[in-house]
Amino acid sequence: MTLNPNKVGITIYCASCGRPKVPIGRSVSIYMSNSICARDSCYGYSEEPYAGSLWPGESEADFGYPVSDHGTAIVQAAKEETTT
Repeated sequence: MTLNPNKVGITIYCASCGRPKVPIGRSVSIYMSNSICARDSCYGYSEEPYAGSLWPGESEADFGYPVSDHGTAIVQAAKEETTT
């Protein structure tokens, strides 16, 4: 199984409450709970646009498992600088 290091999580905002959605199956600190949209606090969490499994900036390779396309984007890998 090859995991894509260029498939990264993006912020998904809830259409109902306007707050960013927590990735599916991920936990948040109690200190963040009032500033995010979660399944147990907003009916809009389960509606479009759908949350993905990755935190913003986290890659599929970092996560360690294949993820769906919801809440992700494909980014180009950064080119390494070479010095001579």
